[in-house]
Amino acid sequence: MDKAILYYTGNRHPPEIEQACRDQLDLARGDIPVWCVSRLRTDYGDHQIIIPGSPGPLQIHRQILAGLYEIRCDVVFLAENDVLYHPSHFAFEPGRPDRFYYNTNVWRVRYDDGFSVWTDDLQQTSGLCADVNLMWRYYRVRVEQIEQNGFDRHFEPGPKTGLWRTENWRSEYPNLDIRHGATWTRRPRST
Repeated sequence: MDKAILYYTGNRHPPEIEQACRDQLDLARGDIPVWCVSRLRTDYGDHQIIIPGSPGPLQIHRQILAGLYEIRCDVVFLAENDVLYHPSHFAFEPGRPDRFYYNTNVWRVRYDDGFSVWTDDLQQTSGLCADVNLMWRYYRVRVEQIEQNGFDRHFEPGPKTGLWRTENWRSEYPNLDIRHGATWTRRPRST
């Protein structure tokens, strides 16, 4: 089974976070090729695609779709520029080409103070992998939906964004999702 990683960045996170995440991704990926899709020129990855535009959910979806147009493989893993990935994440092999698979072994870590949260069955785009053709079909439809109707706060494929089937899995070791001031989703709150 051929795998590829589609790493996307809005080029707006603190540089020390993005560099740490790139360094860790290079350690974790083994020999899996990385396609980097960004808003601005970057020298990261085995292949680079630049999709200029204003930062936001539509731009993120367009970047992912542009990368999916170029990747030739069986399975693609999405990778974000503020997540530290463990090698066990990329060892996973999806069982079915008609399912989206989410790695739910993830800790959200607040950058400011290290406060961390683990949530049962947390389905995040940063933990998504699937058959490349399924992924392409979803993102093509999703970009059209957002362009026509606006963004409804749902990034992930699943029942909330259509008739998409999902399954969860857990890598042997967790990924760390770094939450900071430039993230698009909420940061963990301490109680």
